[in-house]
Parts: sequence; C-alpha cells; structure tokens
Amino acid sequence: MEKQVETKRQLPNRYIYTVFVVAAIISVCIKDFSTAIIFGGIALAFDPFNQSVPFPQRALWQRLWLLIHCIFVLVLLVLSIMYH
Repeated sequence: MEKQVETKRQLPNRYIYTVFVVAAIISVCIKDFSTAIIFGGIALAFDPFNQSVPFPQRALWQRLWLLIHCIFVLVLLVLSIMYH
C-alpha cells in the first residue's frame, strides 16, 4: 500500500513580508508615517520564519529580528503622533 504524503499549501510568507517591509520603508522615505505603520504592522502578520516553531524556541537572531521590527513599528507610531 502506498503512503500518500499530504503537503500543506503555504502562502509565500517571506515574499509577502518583504513586499510589506519595502512598502513601509518607502513610506518612511516620503515621510508618510501613517501608511508606514500600516504596512509595517501588516508585515508582522506574515512571519517570514517557520511558524511551527514556538517563539521562545526560535534562533536568537530570528527573535531579535521580529522584536526590532515591532520596535520599528512602535517608533513609527510615535513619529506619526509627533508630526501630525
């Protein structure tokens, strides 16, 4: 009897994440902080790393990357409030 391997269909999270991060960076360059917050926050929803690994068990550099990204979005929020 043959074993059927069932593969999950996964979204290309790394590509989607990259597109949203680039859009956020472009928005920052043109000083549109409100849009940058939106793109940066949505990018966090598309975790570019292996989602089956719990956050505390991920590599240190992956945790730092996501924390720095989150801090970046929070800084954008403060900048948006200050310049609005």
